[in-house]
Amino acid sequence: MDSEEVMVEMKETGKSPDSQPGQAVPLSVVSGLRIILIGEREAGKSAVGNAILGSEVFDAVGVRTREAVKRQREVAERQVTVVDTPGWEWFPSRGSSLGVRREIIRGVSLCQPGPHAVLLVVPLSFSFTKRERQAAEEHVELLGERAWGHTVVLFTVKGGRLKDATLEEEVEESEELQGLVERCGGRYHALYGRSRKGHDAVAELLEKLDNMVAKNRGELLSSEEVLEEAREKEEEEERRHQEEDREREEDLRRAKEALRELEMEEEKEEVQGEGGKTTEESTRQQRGRRRYTDETLDSLESSSADPTSAPPHLTWSDLRAIRDQRCKTQ
Repeated sequence: MDSEEVMVEMKETGKSPDSQPGQAVPLSVVSGLRIILIGEREAGKSAVGNAILGSEVFDAVGVRTREAVKRQREVAERQVTVVDTPGWEWFPSRGSSLGVRREIIRGVSLCQPGPHAVLLVVPLSFSFTKRERQAAEEHVELLGERAWGHTVVLFTVKGGRLKDATLEEEVEESEELQGLVERCGGRYHALYGRSRKGHDAVAELLEKLDNMVAKNRGELLSSEEVLEEAREKEEEEERRHQEEDREREEDLRRAKEALRELEMEEEKEEVQGEGGKTTEESTRQQRGRRRYTDETLDSLESSSADPTSAPPHLTWSDLRAIRDQRCKTQ
């Protein structure tokens, strides 16, 4: 979706308490506007940024944004700053999710002393699920609970997507979309893949954002406060991960002990059952058990490095049951 083709059409639910177009806006707001774009991967954030600034200043469509990028241009006789950020994955791993979150926070630091507006970019090219809503809310809240008062949902709509329905109907028919819009005070807009004649899309978008800022009395999302809160959250999350790692290592140690002890007990029982003589069959069975135990322990060693993977032979529940059984017999 090239910036020459995009069209931003502002829509309101009628529930938004925002001031109407034309209302006076403080001079400090008119003289400059700072916007940060967030959204899932391939939502169209870079195209939105290009449309707002009227130039191909961000990556072209299809090129993945890997780090927060700031661009500035004069738009409608005032300075506008837009920060584009990487999008989160639908099914992120722990590492990739952390990297995206850090870049979003870093994007706020590029908007010193803080952004006036957060544009939460949501594509309407497919059904919006509960999982996607939760991911969107989690990433908005990276910026603090106050971020909701500065956030607008911006839908990106491919041509023909709303042939049989208006945008309002699309939102009202989706419980998840409606819930997300309500978190943003009823503020939502749409960006279409086809331009419409006689409509100054960017001017209307900026005016709507100005009215939101005026409602907030010119207050910003303080970069300093967001960074401090993010640092505290990251430290808390790191402590939690470390505790989980310690618990996993302890489970692994006890599971290994349980498996070895069970193996020795079974071998002892076989020998006693045969009058203390070791037969060829019992020797073969013992070797088979050792091989199975060694394979299980190897799989446990590898899975302990990746908490999302499960051992191929025994689940963690199985291992805990073995450990508990051993403890009861002691």
